[in-house]
Amino acid sequence: MEPAARRSIGELYAWAFGHNPHGIAVLDADTGAIVLANDAYARLLGKRPEELHGRSRSSLYPPSEHASLRAATDSADLTGTSRLKTCVLHSDGSVIPVALCLAPIRDGAGHVTHRIETVQDLRPQLHAEGLQRDREVREGSAERFRQLAHGAPIGILLMDEEGKLEYANPHWLQITALSLEQARQQGWSGAVHPEDRSRVREAWSPLDAAMPLSLEFRYQRPGGEVRWVQSRAAALRDDGGESAGYIAVDVDVTDQVRQRAAIDGFHARIRGLANRLEHLREDERADLARKLHGTLRQDLTTLKAHIETLRGRPSKSAPAKPSLEPVARLADGCLEQLRRIAFELQPPGVEDLGLEAVMKRFADECAEQSSLSVELSTAGLPADLDRRRSLALYRVFQEALTNVIRHARAKKVEARIWLQDGTVRLRVSDDGVGVGENDRSKAGAFGLLAISERLAELGGTLRVLGVAGRGTTVEASLPHERVKRISRAR
Repeated sequence: MEPAARRSIGELYAWAFGHNPHGIAVLDADTGAIVLANDAYARLLGKRPEELHGRSRSSLYPPSEHASLRAATDSADLTGTSRLKTCVLHSDGSVIPVALCLAPIRDGAGHVTHRIETVQDLRPQLHAEGLQRDREVREGSAERFRQLAHGAPIGILLMDEEGKLEYANPHWLQITALSLEQARQQGWSGAVHPEDRSRVREAWSPLDAAMPLSLEFRYQRPGGEVRWVQSRAAALRDDGGESAGYIAVDVDVTDQVRQRAAIDGFHARIRGLANRLEHLREDERADLARKLHGTLRQDLTTLKAHIETLRGRPSKSAPAKPSLEPVARLADGCLEQLRRIAFELQPPGVEDLGLEAVMKRFADECAEQSSLSVELSTAGLPADLDRRRSLALYRVFQEALTNVIRHARAKKVEARIWLQDGTVRLRVSDDGVGVGENDRSKAGAFGLLAISERLAELGGTLRVLGVAGRGTTVEASLPHERVKRISRAR
């Protein structure tokens, strides 16, 4: 290198390596090797300046950037300067975005002897631009959210990390009949019905643990009117996972709640009517049984006695009279029919003979009348059941066998009654045609409904299990001891 050239390099060194914040390097034009580099340039590459001396400039850039670097170099030699956004390789292997500026240095003959390369770290600038774009995106998203929420047909709330109301859409304000200022002053929870506030507070506690909420509760309007809502809420998190507030969506379900209450009330009335009807039926059965047993039976017995008297005292002078044997047989048949009717209406001997005896008697009569095979097992049946429980279980047995005879077209019935875990259980199974879904809603199923209500009044349950073509099973359970009935009211 000529002394004049060396002096120019020294002058460049004094200028470039003072306190310039940008990375500056002097490159040999022929070889592309680094002649000099300042501290800022070396730091950007994760090296010391002396480590860069003699290194090829191209080794500091990813291979993908080499073509654009050559084009920028040629442009600088032609025009005097060129600029390029590219990236350099740090010693730890990371890639750093930079802004590159190239300028040629010429000798007295105009030949390019060196080039000055200035690089600027773009990371701070890109970070600032990213933050700005993020703010713009967030602000745009927030604006779009508010536009959508404003016209939504559901209540939408936004709260900060302390639960303070930040936003309420018009529909939520309509549900609670509050203004936005009122909602912010008293807080959204102030609109919750006083009887529901503790329940709502407890439900909101798990939200901080990223557990969403789904809860039905009431808002109370300033005038006292109540509105039911189905509320869903979740915690909001920032990019770092920290709590950024909460969002809640409330759907007004007041009409649905009222409809459910009306349906529940209707069902309660139906159950009450069924229970009342069953009691009336039982009273009528008892009254009719008393009349049949006390009046007609007595009359027919008297009739038979008179017939026997007449038949036993023939007159010698009177002509022969027709035989009274058919009349006697008819009276016997009437008495037998009355006995069966009276037993069916009001089984005698439940208190005196016990449930086991009257069930066996009814099973025998059903088998005799219908040629149905009835197998009854009463092993383990407690002998100390009171009248109401005995009669309720007998009615289940009676209704089940009656339905089998009338509808099931069955050949065999297996029945079992036993005590298990403090509960008296009754199961009646047949091998008939079974029941389908349509059969359960027929008018004939009202008897089972009434019996079910009678069992429920005593703390028991009734289930009817069956598949069309595969038989039917009726299962009843009743506590052995008296229990308090659980209210079905809402």
